[in-house]
Amino acid sequence: MVARKKAPPAAVASRRPDGWLDHRYWLARAEEVANLPVSKGGSPHPTVHVGAVLVDALGREIASAANRFPAGVDRRRPERYQDGKKSLWVNCAEQMALMQALRGGKKIDGARLYVTLEPCAVCAGLIAELQLAAVCVPVGAMRRYAKLKSKWKDSIEIGMIKLAEAGVPFIAVDVEAKSKKKTGRGKSR
Repeated sequence: MVARKKAPPAAVASRRPDGWLDHRYWLARAEEVANLPVSKGGSPHPTVHVGAVLVDALGREIASAANRFPAGVDRRRPERYQDGKKSLWVNCAEQMALMQALRGGKKIDGARLYVTLEPCAVCAGLIAELQLAAVCVPVGAMRRYAKLKSKWKDSIEIGMIKLAEAGVPFIAVDVEAKSKKKTGRGKSR
C-alpha cells in the first residue's frame, strides 16, 4: 500500500499566486505514485505508468495508486506482458485508487481525482457513476505517453465524452506554468 501524503501546508496553500498551486501539487503526487518501484505499488507496465490520487473535499489524500495488477494476481509471469495482453491484466490507476478508498470506508463525496493520463471509457464510467467533484489531468497528458495504442486513445476520447455528459468537471492543468513574478520594472510578466 502506498503511504498517504497530507495536503500542502496551509502556509503554502495560502500562497496561491495563480489559483492552481493545489492542482499542481496533487498532479505531482500522482506522477510520484506512477513512478514508484513496483515493489512499493508502482506500475509494472513496461511503457505506460499512470498514477492517480483521490483527494477529499477537505483537500486530504484519501487514496493513491498506479496502474497495476489486481491484488493477488501474479505480475511475474512474462506471458502477461506480451503485446496485446498487458491491458487485459493491468488495472487502471483510477480504478485502483477508487477501490482503495471505498475498501477503506473513505467518504468520496466532493472528492477530486488527479490522474497523469485522461481516464479511459471504463474509468470515466466509474467516475460518472460516483459523481466525483472533478477530474484533473496535466495539459497534453496523452502526448506524454508516446507508446499509447490507438485503442486507448479512442477509449480516452469516449471517456471524455462520458465525463462531459455526466457533468463531471474535467480540469486540464498546466503543470509547467510558473507563477508570475514581478520584474525590476514593477510589471508582471
